[in-house]
Amino acid sequence: MLVKDLSNSFHPYPKPKDMKKKQKEAEIKTINKVSKKHKKLERNRDKNLNKKGKCDNCGKYYKKLDPHEVYGGSNRKRSIQNNFVALLCRNCHNDKTVLKELKEKYQKEFEKEHTREDFIKIIGKSYL
Repeated sequence: MLVKDLSNSFHPYPKPKDMKKKQKEAEIKTINKVSKKHKKLERNRDKNLNKKGKCDNCGKYYKKLDPHEVYGGSNRKRSIQNNFVALLCRNCHNDKTVLKELKEKYQKEFEKEHTREDFIKIIGKSYL
């Protein structure tokens, strides 16, 4: 069997490598794009934080601590606005059990002044 028309089986002219790189760069730029409001929130958060000191979890002194929004993802802005930010060392920042404990701890502190329903309205679910 002899096939004469190959236009439907594959793209006869491959794209140049430069075009592929430009498309990938454009995709990366759209993923990393952050809104102006979000950048402003982070700048204001970082102004008030002293990034030297003791880790909020283990209590050891470090010259560089990472600010960690306790409730991440879509609740990251709400965490910054409601001051649910902890300064953690790298070891504690990567430990899932520590992060789970922080969520429970910050919810308990919030519920001392407010109700659980208020917390659920802000974050979306209860961690207790």
